[in-house]
Amino acid sequence: MRTGPTDKPVVVYGVSGYTGRLICEYLREFNVSFIAAGRDAKKVQAALDKIPGLDTVEHDVVEVSHDVASLTGLFEGASVVCNTVGPFIKYGPEAVEAALAAGCHYTDTTGEQDWTLHAKNTWGEAFAEKGLLLSPGIAQM
Repeated sequence: MRTGPTDKPVVVYGVSGYTGRLICEYLREFNVSFIAAGRDAKKVQAALDKIPGLDTVEHDVVEVSHDVASLTGLFEGASVVCNTVGPFIKYGPEAVEAALAAGCHYTDTTGEQDWTLHAKNTWGEAFAEKGLLLSPGIAQM
């Protein structure tokens, strides 16, 4: 288990799914080091094992609980988190609050309009005050 802030600029949370794996594949393609995280490290690793050439980029696999304190610890030191854990209206708040607490930008892959509006209305001002991007809904739908 990792201790202390990360030196990786990107945390992809929810890598055991298809979209999380694709994000990690693009990060590898552009040689951006990252943390691949999820609730089950074996599932995260299984997803990463499908990425050709993964050994050409620095990355870590981290198992993490889905709560604000654990996610804050995971996100500390990163520049941006990309959350793929949905449904976002149900599971998004912990990741957004953790990103805010850790001082990193937040993106996710939602297509849920209710979540996008909720995130803006609930945390938009707090992110803006810290000079951080809150950008739910970067999915290609």
